[in-house]
Amino acid sequence: MKHRIAVPLIAAPLILTGLLSGGIALADHHGGGAIHGDMHGEMHGDKMPPMFSKFDKNNDGRISRDEAREGTDRMFNDVDTNKDGFISKEEMQAHHKAMHDKFRESMRDKMREHWKSADKDGDGALSRAEVDTAKMHRLARDFDKLDKNKDGRLTEDEIRAGMPERPAR
Repeated sequence: MKHRIAVPLIAAPLILTGLLSGGIALADHHGGGAIHGDMHGEMHGDKMPPMFSKFDKNNDGRISRDEAREGTDRMFNDVDTNKDGFISKEEMQAHHKAMHDKFRESMRDKMREHWKSADKDGDGALSRAEVDTAKMHRLARDFDKLDKNKDGRLTEDEIRAGMPERPAR
């Protein structure tokens, strides 16, 4: 038996926004992620989190009640994959997993780009000087520990081997 989440119409937008924020925020507002920005999409100066622009359709720098309703409806429709007007526990879990996977792939791409730009001599490995020049502070801090073969260069394999294991999802 599928579990269904049914809520009164007035409470639905607020509850849905809260439920979806874990998945959607994870994938969307981590634009800078752990590499270049604030992980939680907080507003710093004039920079707005991507979720804001998804709701602010007229780009006036404010979200009206109508824009909030429309944004929430779009989010609901994205998660309600069987289009029955309800979000089941299974649909929510699938959505959250998809957003998590999207976020992880985005972070991998950013890491690859950062690695490539730091690798000034193009040899596929990073020397301590390249790490320092690229301001890769954590890598610089752990350089000696990660450089398993002690050749003064870090390869992607050495980085992967030095990462903590993550439990399977």
